[in-house]
Amino acid sequence: MRNGLSPFVQLLEAVHKLEGLRRIRFTSPHPKGYGADLVEAYGRLPKLVESAHSPVQSGRDRILKLMHRGYTRARFTDIVRQLRRVRPNMGISTDFIVGFPGETESDFAETLSLAREVEFDQAFIFKYSPRRDTPAAELPEQLPQDLKEERHRRLLEVVNEIGARRYRSFTGQRVEILADGPSKKNPARLMGRTRCNKIVVFEGSARHQGEVFEVKIARAGAFTLYGEADVLDGC
Repeated sequence: MRNGLSPFVQLLEAVHKLEGLRRIRFTSPHPKGYGADLVEAYGRLPKLVESAHSPVQSGRDRILKLMHRGYTRARFTDIVRQLRRVRPNMGISTDFIVGFPGETESDFAETLSLAREVEFDQAFIFKYSPRRDTPAAELPEQLPQDLKEERHRRLLEVVNEIGARRYRSFTGQRVEILADGPSKKNPARLMGRTRCNKIVVFEGSARHQGEVFEVKIARAGAFTLYGEADVLDGC
């Protein structure tokens, strides 16, 4: 620690000073990495965008302990509250694992309730699969594949419903995007990302790639926003 700042926050400060850099985004830190200095950095470093992806994996402390995650549900939700207090528009995404050995229906219900409580903008859901020579592979009560599939589907439904609602809330808003390049699904259009890491598809040309500008969101799809073309006039 130096001046109360962790080495990672010191690195963010150094990168923030680089000339010509418009945005800083990092991904997938362990929840234990979110100290007070990192949360505070979101509020004082303008280039550090409002986006946080941190894998929670489960909403049940018992399962988190079996996974050796080193934090509790309460600690994770406290991190989310702190981040949203500093940046109310923070886009928060996570990873879940369903079907971990010994996961009961009660355990899984806590994961569902966590998803509803936090209201993640997006979540990536994985079905547990044993890996040779890992401690989890030797645990008793390995779950059948059909149960893993069923829990994956149920959690996905919750995540999709919440995500769709949060994405629809952007309709009619003007947002700043960084234009990445052609849309993966429709190369005739461009795509970019908001500061809170939402994908926006819009009409544009090669001259817009790499540029930062505002678009007005006309509608929302499944984890995609669509910007109006006329706001690009003169960009």
